[in-house]
Amino acid sequence: MKFFADSLSQGLKRGQMVCGDVFRIARTASGTFFTVCDGVGSGVYANISALTCASRLLELFRSGVGVQAASEMVAVSMHRARTEDIPFSAFTAACVFPDGRFQCYAYEAPPPILIREGAPEALPLRRYGAGRETIGEASGSLSLGDALTVFSDGVSEAGLGRGYSYGIGAAEAAAFMGRCLAEGERLSGLPARIIDMCRKASGGRHADDATAALVECRAASELTLLTGPPSRRSLDAACVRDFMAQPGLKAACGSTTADILSRELGAPARMLVAEEAFGQPPEYLVEGVDLVTEGAITLNQAYNILDAPLDRLGGNTPAERLCLMLRKADVIRLMIGGAPNIAHEDLMFRQIGVRVRQSAVALISEALRNMGKLVTVKRY
Repeated sequence: MKFFADSLSQGLKRGQMVCGDVFRIARTASGTFFTVCDGVGSGVYANISALTCASRLLELFRSGVGVQAASEMVAVSMHRARTEDIPFSAFTAACVFPDGRFQCYAYEAPPPILIREGAPEALPLRRYGAGRETIGEASGSLSLGDALTVFSDGVSEAGLGRGYSYGIGAAEAAAFMGRCLAEGERLSGLPARIIDMCRKASGGRHADDATAALVECRAASELTLLTGPPSRRSLDAACVRDFMAQPGLKAACGSTTADILSRELGAPARMLVAEEAFGQPPEYLVEGVDLVTEGAITLNQAYNILDAPLDRLGGNTPAERLCLMLRKADVIRLMIGGAPNIAHEDLMFRQIGVRVRQSAVALISEALRNMGKLVTVKRY
């Protein structure tokens, strides 16, 4: 499976403490959407304009509107800002689909740069009318090791009046990236190199806010987490088959879940950690599954330490090992059984603050998405 990892670097216009450019990215099963919005002016007002634009684009995408339609709708609405005192923002919006195909739309913004087999190239934009505005379109595909870079005009216009008649432009930015790659720079390091080059081209201080965002196509690190028995026993076999068929690492949380895995796989669930105190939930060994442990308590503990520095997660407990698996994965598939667990409704669990499985999983899902992971949920 392909994963599209993002790298970002920004430089603030001299004399400003707030960047007028905003980058946002959202990952769903249907595609990875990202945008760079460049608010008019600089400072706080520009930042608000860019944030407004980015929020609108993201909300349209999340509501099911395609990247082309969303870009056109926002571009058309910007026409009012030319004559009225409302926020205006240039933007580049792109969506990379799971197979690597991408669509990119630029409104009052520089063209994107495609890096294919280590060779960066500024993509030509096909310009067309969107209402009374003009928008540029580029498309293509990303294979493993390729990347797509988008940036604000603080990059393309860097060096204006300092040896560059119109700024360095997208072509020079692409050539510079090629030289960096030839020197051994990693793709993820290119945005910072570009922003530093723009600063130097502008005499040591940025003449405008500058943003460079890169999305790299690489093989995903995948994890499937199964927790809780299905809502009906008749679904047990299908659930386990689906779980075992998934690529990557596999983890299961729940004593009943462990029993179901053992029964359906015909493999005994051997207890590795016998203590059942709240500080050390039981852990099991089931052949073919990388981690099998207790459910609600482990999930609660994992959520509580999910944002801990990686060097503090030594893997000494099941919760720490689960956290390490979640943190290192790019794609997490959550398979959630719908059968209620009456034991978790006991007042004792509520008194000590142990959330029921569904609540703990929802919190973990939100935290992982905020970390930039692709999280999908399937219920049984």
